[in-house]
Amino acid sequence: MCWLWCGRELTYRRVIRVGEKTKPFLKWAGGKTRSAAELVRLAPPFTGAYIEPFMGSAAVFFELAPERAILSDANEELVICFQEVARDPHALMGLLDAMPNARDFYLDVRAQDPTRLTLTERAARVIYLNKTGFRGLWRVNARGRFNVPYGEYDRPYYNRDNVLRASKALAVAEVRCADFAAVLGEARASDWVYLDPPYVPDRVWGDFKRYTPEQFYDEDHDRLALLIRTLDERGIYVMLTNSDTPTVTKVFRGFRRRRLATRRDIHLKAAERESIDLVITNY
Repeated sequence: MCWLWCGRELTYRRVIRVGEKTKPFLKWAGGKTRSAAELVRLAPPFTGAYIEPFMGSAAVFFELAPERAILSDANEELVICFQEVARDPHALMGLLDAMPNARDFYLDVRAQDPTRLTLTERAARVIYLNKTGFRGLWRVNARGRFNVPYGEYDRPYYNRDNVLRASKALAVAEVRCADFAAVLGEARASDWVYLDPPYVPDRVWGDFKRYTPEQFYDEDHDRLALLIRTLDERGIYVMLTNSDTPTVTKVFRGFRRRRLATRRDIHLKAAERESIDLVITNY
């Protein structure tokens, strides 16, 4: 396929695999499930690895289905969940089947110290809390304690076939818990780096950065912007999604920008859910 973007022709060919695609097995605030197909259509002609240092639900990874990938996140519980889905999905689903969707049970699971659980139990806890907690939020306090209220949802925790597809897809990926800078330092000129960090706020209380006790501050955005320019100088393909704000436009001046309509389902008011993302690339 090919398209015109910003006055230049960018040609990209990709094999479309036959069969049902893998979908994210988690609902993640800021996740790209709705826009993943559009973002993949804007992928560069890379021949190396796909690298995603803020993996969240890894929606773009599952849509792209690359041959090699590095997925990372600073959220250790999230990373363990992905690793266990890849390692032993059947054991994980067996634990989920034994977990009732009830308020008292939810509060007990929420209060658990995950470091006292097995890795498979920690992974099941992530999926259970994600699917039964309010709006699928993953929010922790300064001590790292999960503090999202019960969601009162009557829905399954997982889709068996999709979890098995996710496990197979993750076989090509190295999944690690790491700061984004460490992962970006390993990128090579043949790779494609996709970055979906916590967004610069586009309204009062419009940001959400409490995925880990350390959070994500202005200095982290500045550090990320500097690293992206370093990647550009090294000839590495980079795409970043962020909020459509003057701050983001200023920080990433000189790069190509595309506006992408999206939704913020995390907002309680329906009128505030429609939004615009900026898709920023160096190609």
